[in-house]
Amino acid sequence: MNFFAVFLRGVNVGGVKVLMKDLATLLQEAGFAPVKTLLASGNVVVGTDESDPSRVKERIEQALRGHYGREIGVIVQDGDQLESLTRNYPFDSPDDGVARHRYLVLTPNARDAGEVLGSAPAPTDSERVAQLGSCICWEVPRGDSLGTALAKHFAKVASSKLVTTRNMNTVEKVLVALRTLAR
Repeated sequence: MNFFAVFLRGVNVGGVKVLMKDLATLLQEAGFAPVKTLLASGNVVVGTDESDPSRVKERIEQALRGHYGREIGVIVQDGDQLESLTRNYPFDSPDDGVARHRYLVLTPNARDAGEVLGSAPAPTDSERVAQLGSCICWEVPRGDSLGTALAKHFAKVASSKLVTTRNMNTVEKVLVALRTLAR
């Protein structure tokens, strides 16, 4: 059995709200088991005999399209990929009294991550950003997650590319759930 973390582009897609209980049922009906959703923001861990992440992605997107009647993109990572992202996140928050959020901007591949980052405005003095494979690591002071030019860029890009942003705390919880199911 193989286990994968699945990150939906969003749970509100074109006026369609994807509820986690409905998503779990849909994925079980599509042949995934076990299925565990985390939080209400489109994070799922699935088990399958399939070993190819791209095939898992295709199957999940097909099930979503069939049920919701529209494209809902997903990013699929196996346990080793997710472990590498959490282990290699490049920023340690400086001890300067500023509370910060740590994010991963997930994209399908390193080329897309490079394009998103390459077209991005420069970070503010209080932000840090770096590419890590198919993801962009982004650290921003709390309260600025929506207001900086970089934050607005990531939101704008998400309307035309498969991009989804997760707080590192969420990613770490998804990794724990994936490892727990894999035992």
